[in-house]
Amino acid sequence: QRVAKSREEVDERVKQILNEVELAPPEEFMQRFPHELSGGQRQRVAVARAFILDPEFVVADEPVSMLDVSIRAEILNLMLALVQKRGTSFLYVTHDLALARHMCDRIVVMYLGKVVEVGDTVTVINNSLHPYTNALINAVPVPDPDTKRSGQVISGEIPSPIDPPPGCRFHTRCPYAHTRCTYEDPPLVEVEKGHWVACHLVETVPNGSATSQQATDVPANATAIPS
Repeated sequence: QRVAKSREEVDERVKQILNEVELAPPEEFMQRFPHELSGGQRQRVAVARAFILDPEFVVADEPVSMLDVSIRAEILNLMLALVQKRGTSFLYVTHDLALARHMCDRIVVMYLGKVVEVGDTVTVINNSLHPYTNALINAVPVPDPDTKRSGQVISGEIPSPIDPPPGCRFHTRCPYAHTRCTYEDPPLVEVEKGHWVACHLVETVPNGSATSQQATDVPANATAIPS
């Protein structure tokens, strides 16, 4: 199916999306080469390319990891505005839980290519049940020096994703691992409605009750990305 019937229609569509991503006047930016654009402008062009065909679903893999913090907020706000305006769903891939908290309404945590926890954002952040999720939350910087953290950190070397260890893939770095974890891969189990966890020790590992205070203290990013 053709998205445009003429060159004029193509140009009009390009002008419209450039205006939406705040690259104005669009006639000027249409004539520029990549080396004539700043990093933030190039990222806006990338966003425009992703949305120009009115997709129902967009995959954004670390779209702002190489940008300055101030520009990062602008691009993320722009993406949220386009998603809400167009009714688009998107998958946001990131290692930054603070950004995930403000960009997404549902979080899937993966370790070495395997899903270890799934739930709505509030549940995963405030009541995380997998040791890896807990460690990720505790790794998020908190601006208040008096805030007490659980102190849980991930130690050891990351195993090869090509040849992951048997059993639970996280057992080589998990502070709670026992013998069963070394040979039996834990299934993804629904521990409460809409909250899934893959851990043999989900009943015994300190969970959200121990980390909820830290989770509520996860900063909203210094540049005020809206939730």
